[in-house]
Amino acid sequence: MMFNKLIIILICKALLLHSLSVAQPIVILEYSDNSEAKTENSNDENYSTYYKVKKNDTLSKIIEKYYGNKGLNYTFVQAAILYKNKNAFVRSNPNFMYAKKNLYLPSINEIKELVYKDKKKLPTMNKTSINKEIYFFGN
Repeated sequence: MMFNKLIIILICKALLLHSLSVAQPIVILEYSDNSEAKTENSNDENYSTYYKVKKNDTLSKIIEKYYGNKGLNYTFVQAAILYKNKNAFVRSNPNFMYAKKNLYLPSINEIKELVYKDKKKLPTMNKTSINKEIYFFGN
């Protein structure tokens, strides 16, 4: 009788140890809080600000930080920042920013204004300007 109880206890311990070794790990996700980008004016569509570019900053990280939850197209935001800060980039290339430059981050309304410009303001080509175009043929 004592032997049967000992076998049952050993089997229970073996099952318990086996279930502990097969248990899945717990993963805790922690989301960073970009508190310096969160201000009371950040939800205002007329809010614009300046950002001091630091070493190893990328334009995509800056856009994500300041425009991430606004529902704007990344390409339009990038083009607006390039347009407003021509001297902050090497040859207007968004992949090459100068460090220690003050980057002007336009407001949502400024970006919309750049995207939805009145077509009357765009220059129209007349027939005489067509003849002044330069054409390249061959390789």
